[in-house]
Amino acid sequence: MKNFILILFNTFIFFLIINILIVFSWPIYSKYKSNKHNFIDEQIKLLDLNDKDLVTFHNETWKNYDKFRFIPFLGHSETFRKGKFVNFNEEDGRYIVRPNQCKKYVHLYGGSTTFGYNVTDKQTIGSYLQNILKDGTCIFNHGRAYYYSKQENNLFLNHLENRKKIDLAIFIDGVNERCGGYEYQNHINNSFSLLVERPYKMWKRSLNTFLLTLPISQFVNSLKGSNRWINDNENNILNISSCKNKILLNDLFDTRIKAREAICKENEIKCLSFLQPMAGSHGVQISKLLSKSKESKLIEKYNILSKSKRSIDIGYILNEDRSLSYIDAVHYSPQSNKKIAEEIYKYINKIIS
Repeated sequence: MKNFILILFNTFIFFLIINILIVFSWPIYSKYKSNKHNFIDEQIKLLDLNDKDLVTFHNETWKNYDKFRFIPFLGHSETFRKGKFVNFNEEDGRYIVRPNQCKKYVHLYGGSTTFGYNVTDKQTIGSYLQNILKDGTCIFNHGRAYYYSKQENNLFLNHLENRKKIDLAIFIDGVNERCGGYEYQNHINNSFSLLVERPYKMWKRSLNTFLLTLPISQFVNSLKGSNRWINDNENNILNISSCKNKILLNDLFDTRIKAREAICKENEIKCLSFLQPMAGSHGVQISKLLSKSKESKLIEKYNILSKSKRSIDIGYILNEDRSLSYIDAVHYSPQSNKKIAEEIYKYINKIIS
């Protein structure tokens, strides 16, 4: 018995020391990693930045990725960013060089492809669209990572409640479309459940989270290449064809578009919903950036959503591409963002003129 207690005690001390070492050494390792980027040659060619700027750009894009903040009725949202290439604030969205005085206000809503992950402020759909419009029209880019039609509708409603000036609302959807809820919903639910739990039962609910947050647990996750958190596999954006075998995703998509159109009509705002080009179905992609399994799932999703009766399908604009259409697995190259902006302009030119 005495030997067992000694072994147990030594194991605990060793475990504690390992966690302490990770706490102090991980920031050093993280700082070392931040001195280089992991863009491959094909991506470097598209971005057209020197090596020093690529490191800066990579850190501004990904160093704080997953450090979202919670907003009621929306779920997660991007955090404030200020840098050389990536800038964002909750009020105005992703940075765009707008006219000093705005005559008309156009707001873009969408996911990370609209935000412009892996491209600079000047290479987003919103920035290219702003460059085309020279008549005092101001573009605001409210794209957010993981956002889909339901979250975009809620963000749009928040903007209306806050009396934002909106003449035209543009929604760019497809890749992130899902049944309901939002990314990190399970973890937020767990936190709320802990808050309202009986005091003497809290330890049971918090134990799993506590073990997951230990430095050694997250270090092992990082070595395995696992996500920081395990999200809702039943509502994964790549694994959805219908919602609990009851509602087809395209029918749900149309329901959400119908709801936003009613809101726009009631508030006398013009409203356009686009089904975006999607990797696998449109443009040029390479296996280095998109696995075959993910590609097949994206193709399946596009085939479902393309049945939508209320969205404008603009996937065709990348079909004549000869160079790489995507900067990574799903996000667009600067040239693709420019093409999308030019195509959207064709639809909105008469509306805002």
